[in-house]
Amino acid sequence: AGLSVLVLADVGQIVGEDKTAAAEWVSKGGVLIRFSGPKLAAQSDDMIPGKLRTGGRLLDGALSWSEPQSLSPWTEESPFFGLPIPPDVTIKRQVLTEPAIGTDIKTWAQLSDGTPLVTAKRQDKGWVILFHVTANTAWSSLPISGLFVEMLRRTIALSSGVAADDPSLTAAGGPLAP
Repeated sequence: AGLSVLVLADVGQIVGEDKTAAAEWVSKGGVLIRFSGPKLAAQSDDMIPGKLRTGGRLLDGALSWSEPQSLSPWTEESPFFGLPIPPDVTIKRQVLTEPAIGTDIKTWAQLSDGTPLVTAKRQDKGWVILFHVTANTAWSSLPISGLFVEMLRRTIALSSGVAADDPSLTAAGGPLAP
């Protein structure tokens, strides 16, 4: 209750009443930001944009690269458009989703090889956003970059302010800006 943004780091599945509550909350304008990791890669749910491929993509593994990947320039449709991309941000591992042609899944960030780094899907008034890497440095150097902070600020700003519907928060001065 009272949340505008919910961030989940490597939660494999949201189940039962929690899943129902999360889906209703997103449809009312909440922003669900999910980060990948071993648990999500092994077993996900439908509260992500698209369907995950089994396994992940990592250096020297199945679906592997020979060197870490860098970021591609943002498209104009991305909320990250205009943010400078540091050349030292590299990705060593990611989860991949099945290609979704003709759907409403947006790719907001991608790697230099064209695979997605951040995807999103509008659900009624809210958003479900997936970072295809971990929220820590296990899979990439993104979380220790200033870019990461700015990316989070821009995704958080997409919330329509579900917290503002809670009179107790409004009486206490209202929710804080992201």
